[in-house]
Amino acid sequence: MKDKDIWLYDESAYIKRKPTWMLRWGVILLFGFFVMVLVFASFFSYNENLNASLVLTTETPPAHIMSKHTGRILDINNLHNDTVISGDILAVMESTGNLQDIMSLKNKLTLNTTLLSDLTILNKHYPSNLELGNKIRPIYNGFLDAYRNLILYHNLNDKELKEVDLKRQYVGKNLTIQNTKNEILILQRNLEINKTDYDRYVELFEKGVVSLKELERVEKGYLSIQRQYSNVTKELYELNTELFKIKNNDLLFKNSGIRNKNAHASTLEFEKQKLLAFLKEWEEMFVLKSPISGRISYSNIWAKHQNLKKGQVIFTVVPIGNQKLLGRCRVPIRNSGKIRHGQRVIIKLDNYPYREWGALNGTVKTISEVPYPGDNGGYDVLVEVEDLITTYGKTLVFKQEMQGNAKIVLAKVSLLKRVFYQFREIWEFEE
Repeated sequence: MKDKDIWLYDESAYIKRKPTWMLRWGVILLFGFFVMVLVFASFFSYNENLNASLVLTTETPPAHIMSKHTGRILDINNLHNDTVISGDILAVMESTGNLQDIMSLKNKLTLNTTLLSDLTILNKHYPSNLELGNKIRPIYNGFLDAYRNLILYHNLNDKELKEVDLKRQYVGKNLTIQNTKNEILILQRNLEINKTDYDRYVELFEKGVVSLKELERVEKGYLSIQRQYSNVTKELYELNTELFKIKNNDLLFKNSGIRNKNAHASTLEFEKQKLLAFLKEWEEMFVLKSPISGRISYSNIWAKHQNLKKGQVIFTVVPIGNQKLLGRCRVPIRNSGKIRHGQRVIIKLDNYPYREWGALNGTVKTISEVPYPGDNGGYDVLVEVEDLITTYGKTLVFKQEMQGNAKIVLAKVSLLKRVFYQFREIWEFEE
């Protein structure tokens, strides 16, 4: 019986059999392609960029003057495109105070350091009919009251009369003390004489030369002189005590005068500084000044007596002159650690489409130390722009605060490194 068509193969036949030429060349080509890919990946590199929004401005940015409160605008002192300097008054908002009165009063308080000594001069220098508004008026009245009290304290004669009276008492008491001392000297000498006379009469009485009556008469005279001497000595002590009281009263009066003078001066200075603070607060609230020198540009305003809202931009002062161009951008936190000083920045402005005008070149100047707080936090980067000539050779016309996009060129990284970065992350995760 014939077996069915069953082919039996030895395993060694497969092992010893050579691969076909197609398989051999296929493996070689595949290996060569893999090697070429690795070589290409190691040499091929591309820029790693970080994109951010950008605002193009100058080293001195434009100043926006906003309304501090809701109300009407009364005076506008400049026209559109006028040149102003720092500190110029651009406009005045409506209020209950008069600008000229308030500014004049502020200048007097700031510049006048001489103390007025007469009420008439005070009334001329600081009149009471100034239009200062409801808030400043009570403070101004307090300042005038303090000034009047100080002037009255200096001008009244009570102090001089008291000083003259104390001096008169002091001189009179000194003269009385001197006379009393002279009287004591006389009594002291008289007492010595009477004591000698009394001792002599005692000896004579003991010898029987004089009678007892004569001795008693001499003794009575001696005791009378002794009593007078004691009384005058006591009087001198009382006079010295009174003189000390006069000196003490004079010292207390002088100290009291100094205290009163300092109290009036301190009150006046306090009221003056308080008034100045209210005047400056009114000026900040109702007077719109230019913080920088430049060219004024109107924003949302066209006439006097126009109603404005709090926080509304009224004017913009644009600095004039050749200044460095700067780009201010905020980059996200991710990859921000790779930003370095001097890195190239490619700037594409919205005002000038990139495909038509090209891009501007810049370099990273500074980066903030801490991120901006908030959900959309990031780092503020300052970009120094070389000039307004684009990569297409076109010159752009600069306008303040033009917006666009900034592409910060961080570094060139090869494709092979990119691949190994992924594997390194896997290896670190497994470890």
